[in-house]
Amino acid sequence: YFMAAAILTAKRSKDPNTQVGACIVNTNRRIVGMGYNGFPRGCSDDVLPWDRKSKGGELFTKYPYVCHAEVNAILNKSSADVSGA
Repeated sequence: YFMAAAILTAKRSKDPNTQVGACIVNTNRRIVGMGYNGFPRGCSDDVLPWDRKSKGGELFTKYPYVCHAEVNAILNKSSADVSGA
């Protein structure tokens, strides 16, 4: 169930190469956070680059800007208790 939730969440990623989802579950088996790889909240998906490589250097690739799914799941956690998760 939880893996299916992470896979479904990954589909929200706009990364054309890699879609990753994460699901944080507490000790009561409740989902308390979900996230997917992408730019931080407030950053336009249309302005920053999605390229893996660039002749202009690493600043012109997605890597300095994209947040991991796990980080976004923590940042998007609900107000529920996440101790033991």
